[in-house]
Order: sequence, then structure tokens, then C-alpha cells
Amino acid sequence: MLQWLFAAAVKRTNPTSFGAEQQCGGVFAQSLLLYSVLERLFDMKPMNRRTERLLWVGVSTFLVACVLGLLLSPTVLAESPSDDSESLIESFEQVFRYVEENFVDEKDPQQLMQGAVKGLFESLDDPHSSYLSPSEMEGLSDITSGQFGGVGMYISQGRERDGEGPFIEVVEPIPDTPAFRGGVRVGDEIISVEGESTEGLTTEDVANRLRGPRGTEVTFTVRRGTESIEFTLEREEVEVPTVRDAMIEDEIGFMRVSSFTPFTAERMREAVASFEAEGYSGLVMDLRGNTGGLLRAAIDAANLFMDEGLIVGTTSRIEHEDQEHYADSGSTVVPSDIPVVVLVNGASASGAEILAGALQDSGRAVVVGENTFGKGSVQQVHRTGAIEGGFRLTLSRYYTPDGTYIDKDGIVPDHEEEEPRLSTEEENERADLMGSGRIDDFLDRHDGDPGEEALDEFVSELGEEYELGESWMRRIVREERLRRQNVAPVYDLDWDTVLQKAVQLIRDGEVAVKGE
Repeated sequence: MLQWLFAAAVKRTNPTSFGAEQQCGGVFAQSLLLYSVLERLFDMKPMNRRTERLLWVGVSTFLVACVLGLLLSPTVLAESPSDDSESLIESFEQVFRYVEENFVDEKDPQQLMQGAVKGLFESLDDPHSSYLSPSEMEGLSDITSGQFGGVGMYISQGRERDGEGPFIEVVEPIPDTPAFRGGVRVGDEIISVEGESTEGLTTEDVANRLRGPRGTEVTFTVRRGTESIEFTLEREEVEVPTVRDAMIEDEIGFMRVSSFTPFTAERMREAVASFEAEGYSGLVMDLRGNTGGLLRAAIDAANLFMDEGLIVGTTSRIEHEDQEHYADSGSTVVPSDIPVVVLVNGASASGAEILAGALQDSGRAVVVGENTFGKGSVQQVHRTGAIEGGFRLTLSRYYTPDGTYIDKDGIVPDHEEEEPRLSTEEENERADLMGSGRIDDFLDRHDGDPGEEALDEFVSELGEEYELGESWMRRIVREERLRRQNVAPVYDLDWDTVLQKAVQLIRDGEVAVKGE
């Protein structure tokens, strides 16, 4: 009887589980030892048949209870260490069924499985591999298609301040969108969406929360200095203007590339055509705040500048999936004698780093600004079948033409130049100025378009009360005036010291071109 129970216990648990066999085998061995000891005691000391029968029944009952405990205990299932994937999956299924059938509250199997898959990706300890909810999958589709329902603003990862954050920062509200018309400003920190804090969230997390069907509303709060401002905006269909361009004093073409979508390379091609029509002699490409997008789009963008050589390579755990992407001379539109400067900062990531690294290593461009983010890994996105949602998984890592891996290290500029930023005290001063209503009153008195003399006088007055510096106060007034006019300038050479450096390098002939 006892031998049969032992066999059943082993079968009930995982038959390949060393832990289960060890537990059951231990009880069986101990029971045989106990029986043999009792038999010897009975031989040594005779007792009446009734007492002997009662003792045997008690011991047998105790041992049967121990074995049945093993049969029914889910702990045995959980303690089944094995390197065999099939056995682990079988054990997981048993645990899943047990939880589904025995947890004190009834749970939707879909919810349980989504949680399990989420935990699987969290165990990889890779910030770029994760389970994606149905809404996140929809948001990702919006990005790759180049249009989405949202409020319309470029955002990037901010920085920690006084032990808080990081929070997501507004790079720029897109012109003629709800965010731009509603008064969202460059540098605003998004601290909550629909009442939930955004501290520590990624740009994708916050973007997904801001997106949604057009016609619906979203409420979010920004921090501007010490002031918190709440916005409730109605979402609209937003087509991402991935490229904006303009001429700098009729000699240098300037293009700001904000992301890489299926439309990006073609929009860049159109910008170059307009520069050619103006007779440009140099080009500045601004990738600051560009967090990436489609790998193919970044490669196509590099092809516009490079006529030969490696653009980017990838290495994978699976050797046959290693890839190298080379320039196509037939796609080049920027002549080799045009000097090119690329602007980057700490928010330039992924595709932006691929493009900057390719142009830098090939000698096609000089990179100016701050060290980039360092997101140099390749992800693929898949749906999860019957489990709602999907997942993205890191499959390989990028390296530049010189063999430099981008991941975690980023692209180091040829000329390091920090962007002008306000200190915490100056941010507070700015918030006080914006909240005072002084700028609104000033613009109202001049019908929204004051002349230079009136502006000089106003800035001089503000200088007696605020310690922001003349250039910053001029910029703040100018931004508010342009916002009222629903105009967002492509660049601002008066205050952008990084752009000033780029223009100087081109004008001084310090950017080498092919053949020199």
C-alpha cells in the first residue's frame, strides 16, 4: 500500500523533478526505517495482540497522511528546478491552473496570462524589451505609420532635479495642434497624465497615455518652474511633421529631423531640393530631441548624404541574423562638396544616433552638441496570439562604421557644446514672470506685435525685477508673441549657442568635405 502511494506521489509531481522525488523518496525511506525499528522492538518485547494492532494502525495512518500531503501540496509543483524548457512550461501550466482554480477571488485568465508575460520580459532586465498592452500596440502602430490621434508635441526624457524625476520634457509643441494652441511651452515638464504621476516613465509610456481617438479629451499637468498648470485638450488627428526646414541667411540650409517614419527620407529629400533652389553652400541637420523610429528610415536618410561605405551594422546572438547596411550611391542628393554639421544632445537616440554615427565615422559630417542617449539596440515587435497585446524584444545591437557600439555609450560629438539652460532659480523666476500676466498685458497694449523700441523698453523694465538676463527675457516675450500668432520658428539663431557654433564652423571652412 505504502509503495503504491509513493509511486502515485512521484507521478502526481513532475516525473523529471529531482526535488519532488527527493521529498517523496525521503518520506518512503523514513517509513521503511520506522517499520523495521518497530518490528525489532516487537521481537524484543512481546505485547498483547490488541496493543500491537492499535500501534500498527496509528503508525500506518500517520505515514499515509504524510504521503497524501505530498500528493495534494502545490508546493511540490513550485519546487521543481529543471533546465529543461518543456518541463518548466509544463510546471508553469500546472501553477497557472492551480492559481486560476483556487485563488480566493475569481480572475480572468487573460489578465493572469498578461501578468505572466509581463513578468517574463521584466526578468530580462532590458528596458527596451517588454510586454505591450493593446493600447501600447496601437500607439506603436501610430508611430510607424507617421500619424496618430493626440495633442501634438515632441517630448523627450528630462533630467532629475533635486532628487525628483526624471519627468518627460516638452521639446516643442507642433504648430497648429491642440498643444500649441492651448499654450504648452518648450521646457514644460509633464508630471502627470489623467491624474497619474509620470515620474520615471519613458517617453513612449507618456506618449501612449497622451494618444487616443480623435475627439476624446486628455488631461495632463505640466510643471513650469514652481508652477503647476493643468491642461485639458481634445485630441486631433496629427500628422507628424518629421522634417522642418529653412535657410539661414540665404547660404546655409537648416533641417530639423524630429523622428524617423516612412515619410522622413522623402521629406528630407524635398528640403534639400529647396536648399538647392536657394543656392546653399552648407547644411545643418538638427537631430536634438530625436528619439529614433524606423531603422529603415534612418538608413534611407543616411543614403541622402553618403555614396559609399557602411552605414550601420548589427550583431546578434544568432549569427545568421547579423546584418550590415551599406550606402547606395544612387540615392545621394547632397553633393560631396557641401559641408554638413549634425546637431545632437542627450535626447538624441536610436535612429538619430545611427545617422549621426554614420556621417561622423565616414567623414561626411561634423557632429556638434552633447553626448547622445546611447540607445543602440534593435527590437522587433510581435503580437502574442490569443493573449491580448504584443511584445517587443531586443534581438541585436548597432555598431557604427568604425565598429563603435552605440548602446549605453552613445555618440561623442566632435565639438562639445552645451545648450543654454535655466538654473532652478532662473526657472522659478521664469515661472513667476509667466504667471504675473506682465507679458500678456504688454502684448495686448501693442496688439500682439510690439516694435523693437517698445520691446527694448519692456525688457529693461523687467530687468529691474527679474534676474533672468536680457537674452532669456527677450526669448520668452518672443515665444509668447509667436504663440499668439500660431507660428513656431524653425530655428532661433539669437539664443541657440549650439546652432551658432555649427554656423561658425561652416563659415570658417572648418568642416572638411570629401576630397579635401
